[in-house]
Amino acid sequence: MRIYDISQEIFSGAIFKGDPVPAAIPLSRIKEGSPYNLSSVSMCLHSATHIDAPSHYVEEGTTVDRIPLEYCIGPCMVLTADGPIDEGFLSPLLGRGAKRLLFKGKGWLTLKAAKALAESEIVLVGTESQTVGHGHQIDEVHRILLEHELVILEGLVLKDVPEGNYYLASLPLKFGGMEGSPCRAVLLDYLPGSD
Repeated sequence: MRIYDISQEIFSGAIFKGDPVPAAIPLSRIKEGSPYNLSSVSMCLHSATHIDAPSHYVEEGTTVDRIPLEYCIGPCMVLTADGPIDEGFLSPLLGRGAKRLLFKGKGWLTLKAAKALAESEIVLVGTESQTVGHGHQIDEVHRILLEHELVILEGLVLKDVPEGNYYLASLPLKFGGMEGSPCRAVLLDYLPGSD
């Protein structure tokens, strides 16, 4: 079995324009006489690799601690997409059993693609970009997906992952009442007879 770590490192990872830069604050240090190292972290919940919960764009939407975990774990498909991902790109993929789609490259969802996903069996959509939308459509693409309870996984690192089928594990931290969370996302490429 091969494990692909498809997560950004938090402190050096990408942030969305205008979001605060993650910072580590030392509270205790061994080199300063403490028996242990202890730190706190200040960051936006949407930095680096992260999950958007429905409440990110839906006032009474599901918060990140209440997302069904089975949406974040399970078989997925990795596809290359550079530029707009439209409904024509998606239509051959829908209704074929894949419930989680990860887009490798600089692709983004159009409004029609977001609507097609919202009406499908898809439960999670992921992108290497810090946002699944583009330009003036960012908010509406998010709203369409999140109103239909899709999980959005953004800020992935897929450059070393070949296109194909994998097993995804991308659990958010259990931040009660919050609209998003960083996560450590991995893909498992399981070959029969391997461990």
